[in-house]
Amino acid sequence: MVAPLLELERVTKAFYGQKVLSEVSFSIQPGEVFGYIGPNGAGKSTTLKILAGLITQFDGTVNIAGANVKTERNAAHALIGFMPQSCGFQNWRTVDSALDTLGDLSGVPADVRARRIPALLERFDLLAARKKKVKELSGGMTQKLGLIQALLHEPKLLVLDEPLEGLDPPSRQMLKDVIRERQRAGTTVLFSSHILSDVEHVADRVGILNRGEVRTTGSIRDLTKSFGLPTEVDVWFSAAPADTGFLRASTNTDVAADDERKPNEWRLTLAAGANADAVIHALVERTLAGGGRLRKIGVAEPALDDLFARYILESDRSAAVGGGSRGN
Repeated sequence: MVAPLLELERVTKAFYGQKVLSEVSFSIQPGEVFGYIGPNGAGKSTTLKILAGLITQFDGTVNIAGANVKTERNAAHALIGFMPQSCGFQNWRTVDSALDTLGDLSGVPADVRARRIPALLERFDLLAARKKKVKELSGGMTQKLGLIQALLHEPKLLVLDEPLEGLDPPSRQMLKDVIRERQRAGTTVLFSSHILSDVEHVADRVGILNRGEVRTTGSIRDLTKSFGLPTEVDVWFSAAPADTGFLRASTNTDVAADDERKPNEWRLTLAAGANADAVIHALVERTLAGGGRLRKIGVAEPALDDLFARYILESDRSAAVGGGSRGN
């Protein structure tokens, strides 16, 4: 097996006697995009600050590519590119100057900086602003600048704290594209976000943090199975058959319930134990036999928002019964 690029084992942190992280453990494989989600105050930013070296006093172990962040601090942090939730730059500097200085501090050679800074500015549609002072940038532009500084030294692990916050839809899409580009180039990405639809679009796996504890990790399909949620099938007709009664015929298609969300768009909930492939095959056959045409058919992925809300609700109920720690 390939060794994880990032490993956290029983990481615990308290401020003024109040635990904000309680034995947090998870790992991320090389090249994986991992979404770190949880309610406000769950402890997400505290976790990422520990990885970035902004918090050095904590219990537990954090290893990055085998380097311990406490005992091999320089080696570990040379592998990280970190974008904090609030990016702070010296406002009087120009964009070029700010990035050049930060790249120098990260050990990026001058010739590499001269090549990578304009290339990254162009990728993020900021090339025209390279001579502007940081104080003249909008919030979204400053957010992009924060990501550029995290990418300058081509880190193995990219750690992003709420990177999508404050960005307009085109910029959010650009950022998601960049995350996937970095993944294809071999970069491992860990990012927190409260915009769950965006996490859903780019994360291979997610970790749910609540009250300072990691409650579960896995793909969205894994989380669906862990909840025992029913399998659902989406059926979209480009031309509906004359009779759609077969969609309700549970004896023929193992459909336990149905819901027509829009004209010609159905979501069918399968009976427990139904074979989804067999159901889809039967639906295709009966649609064609009835003179209909299909635009789309397949197993529906549940929304991450729904899984998250359900998991947090059950987690809070358990904590109310057995007690639990609060996170910040």
